[in-house]
Amino acid sequence: MKSLGYVAGLVLAGTALALTAQAAEPTVALVLGVKGSPFYQALACGAKEKAHALGLNLTVSAPDQFAADSQIPVVNAVAATRPDVAVVVPTDTKALIEPLKQLAARGTKVVTVDQTIADPSFVQTQIVTDNEKGGRLAADVLDHLLHGKGKVMVITQPPGSAAQDARTTGFEEELKKYPGLVYLGAQYQSDDPQKAAEIVTSTLSAHPDLDGIFSTNDQGAIGALTGLRQAGARGKVKVVAYDAATAEVNALDNGSISALIAQNPKQEGEVAMEAAARLVKGEHLKQTTLTEIVTITAGEKAKAARYEYKGDCS
Repeated sequence: MKSLGYVAGLVLAGTALALTAQAAEPTVALVLGVKGSPFYQALACGAKEKAHALGLNLTVSAPDQFAADSQIPVVNAVAATRPDVAVVVPTDTKALIEPLKQLAARGTKVVTVDQTIADPSFVQTQIVTDNEKGGRLAADVLDHLLHGKGKVMVITQPPGSAAQDARTTGFEEELKKYPGLVYLGAQYQSDDPQKAAEIVTSTLSAHPDLDGIFSTNDQGAIGALTGLRQAGARGKVKVVAYDAATAEVNALDNGSISALIAQNPKQEGEVAMEAAARLVKGEHLKQTTLTEIVTITAGEKAKAARYEYKGDCS
């Protein structure tokens, strides 16, 4: 007959094992595109809330700049922790392939969100908005705002960002439908509002009859507005901007921006965590998951409030 002490010891040991099992939540690492971005802050908020609901142990990190050389060390640091799943915003379509492959080789399941890479063969799923569609929507609304006639330009990122490239491509393709719009081409601001402001002032110096600007992200839009103000052209040039950061929503409200092409970053974060939870369970995911994209025009305050990028979660 076993002693009571022996039985009690077994019970305590079993309880400890059960508590350890409960504590071993699946680990998920989220690597954002850059620190301080309203879009990525909102994406992180959606991810944190959903991860908590799903019982995932989530860590969030981001590089100081939206650039491969800044992000790769962050990805390498994540790889060293061997999370069950890594959700990454790749800042370059090619440069991030090898670091992400190495991450996958260590047994981590890799998901990309917001941006994609040129070789997704080892990626479990890609969570994105239809960025070409967003560019087409921008061209459509700019043509409407300009009544089918005028000179227009794009302010975007240097080539290499999948999402930014797609937005520009979609815009340029859709412009072919509107022969009255004269395209002055794309110029690059590298997530630098000051550079975007300089682009606008120099373009207006060469083309004082510039009528419209499409900015493919919030930093370009903020800089474009500064450039227009410096050149005394605020209100004369129609601005259509990607994203719905608070500064952009305020500019839409006061008339500085004429329309926004808004994504739903919180939804992207939520969907990413749902994908991670399914991967931990061994489920298979489809190659691409699309999230929302909408056009918001002046006067649509309720819609703007709904899609505004809010990163104020704890």
